[in-house]
Amino acid sequence: MSPNREDFELCSKWAVSVDEMARHLMQLQPTIIHFSGHGICSERVRSRPSSRDRDVGIAACSNGGIYLKNEHGGPQIVPARALTMMIRSAAASARVVVLNACYSDAQACELCTAVDCVVGMAGVIHDDDARSFSVGFYRARGNRRSVGNALDHAVATLAAKQLADEHVPRLRTRDGVDARQVVLTSAT
Repeated sequence: MSPNREDFELCSKWAVSVDEMARHLMQLQPTIIHFSGHGICSERVRSRPSSRDRDVGIAACSNGGIYLKNEHGGPQIVPARALTMMIRSAAASARVVVLNACYSDAQACELCTAVDCVVGMAGVIHDDDARSFSVGFYRARGNRRSVGNALDHAVATLAAKQLADEHVPRLRTRDGVDARQVVLTSAT
């Protein structure tokens, strides 16, 4: 419903494996990479996830990251270093990464070595809140707002809906980049 929705070509890929993600990054050469799924934090140990959490219950883990599928269809943790390497080697066009997954803020700092802006979550984000965040973020982007303003608008949307996770989204940038100046259009 945004006036500049033609600026975006949305290519959705569901429940991908590491190899599929690498292939999609090479083929699509995205400017924005949006991951919506599960994340894990190396400091957090949970025995059972809540039905509303986007976190994966684990007994213990040695490394944080996001979850993709392995070759057998099971979960594969992809740590920040590996994700950064994948993006750097396969999608040099990427400028923004959105990690709409629990505990993904820890990966955001590493990813800023490969892209200008990274949105991560500084804790648990519930499914409904993650969806509301995405709607607000891309509503602003569809109105040609900066990445910084898009984050502010998405957080304001969470606050207006009185959702508990308004404090969770975080924006990180590469050294020397001002997210309020990063405005991506079809000409970018």
